[in-house]
Amino acid sequence: MRKLLLSVLFSLLCFSVNGATLEFAFQLGEKQNPQLDTLLPNVVSRLTFNKDSTKLIAHEMGGTIAEWDLQKRQKRVICNIEPDQWSAYTLRLNYLLTPKSDNGISVVNVAHGDEIQLVKMGVRHRPVNLEDELNGQYTSGGFSQDGQFILLTEGDNEIELWNFAQGSINNSVCGKIRTSAMIYNAKLKFKTQLPVRNGIAFSPTGRFIATAEGTYRDGEGHRTIIEIWSLHKNQPIHVFNIGEILGVWNVIFSDPGGWLLATDTQRNGKSGIRVWDLEGRQLLNKSGFEAYWTRALAFAPINKGLTANEMDANLNTNGYHRMYYLASGDEKGNLRIWGIPYHRAEILETESVIWETYPTGIQALAFSPNGEYLAVALWDATIQILRWKNDENNN
Repeated sequence: MRKLLLSVLFSLLCFSVNGATLEFAFQLGEKQNPQLDTLLPNVVSRLTFNKDSTKLIAHEMGGTIAEWDLQKRQKRVICNIEPDQWSAYTLRLNYLLTPKSDNGISVVNVAHGDEIQLVKMGVRHRPVNLEDELNGQYTSGGFSQDGQFILLTEGDNEIELWNFAQGSINNSVCGKIRTSAMIYNAKLKFKTQLPVRNGIAFSPTGRFIATAEGTYRDGEGHRTIIEIWSLHKNQPIHVFNIGEILGVWNVIFSDPGGWLLATDTQRNGKSGIRVWDLEGRQLLNKSGFEAYWTRALAFAPINKGLTANEMDANLNTNGYHRMYYLASGDEKGNLRIWGIPYHRAEILETESVIWETYPTGIQALAFSPNGEYLAVALWDATIQILRWKNDENNN
């Protein structure tokens, strides 16, 4: 564990673990003094790179969603929503999904910042009503990676899956004016065991979803489970009982194949991490970290250029599916890199290193799709951009 003065030594730092190299690249935002009672409104709670890894979508605690141009180091506000609300981003379409302050959801075009009209579709793909938008106080949502589906929940024992398509609609009320719109149809519902209070996630292939669920009852305490659902079967294929923890901050699939699922844990005032594969095997179970919460998790992209079918063939033939890298960040400022070797026939030992301890907490992490950068959002309102190189990806 090393504590470094960022302004003096950060630019000289370089570290390697399992053939992966991290080094400081640059900083976004101006450093501020973190507050003790609550996080600053411009601390970034959620990070996502765009498709070509040139821009960073940053959701701030105060509700501002901004786009950072990595080359120009410039920040542009996309939209503003209520503090502590969620958002979801799709790389393929460059759209944001956000809840409305009163009811329903919005879709925002990131490039222009304008809101896109939402229209439900009926029989023969005709609009039911141009004013008939989605209703509900949605507490969490997400896009599939290809932008074809939207997943929504109101925090109860139900999740909704909507088919998502872009099109145009003739609005006869407005004199046959053709209005650009987003259209919805083919709604599906999934019934969960417990309320979906801790988040939902799509696998990169779009074949699976994960729900983080939990309850609290007097005399029983907290209970948290993770369900993995197959969209083709409309039923859970695995249920992971995490036990009596307060909840989780993150539930994420690995990229691009989605073979692994990671989540954080919290018990007795100390945090931890769990990782499973889609066959139900637990590959990593670490707990007892001094930080109260591990607030950020992110898988590094691997096997660029391989399709899902090619990776399936590789798994079936060889069993071994290379090294996965998982980054974690906690409230103590510890940035850990976990090397997780994956083998179908056996569970191999996972390696980890505390690569850096920042002087303040870590709130969010994101790897760029091209595998070049790791973005680290800190409680001092800055985003540290680290240059990431996985030597396996270049073989």
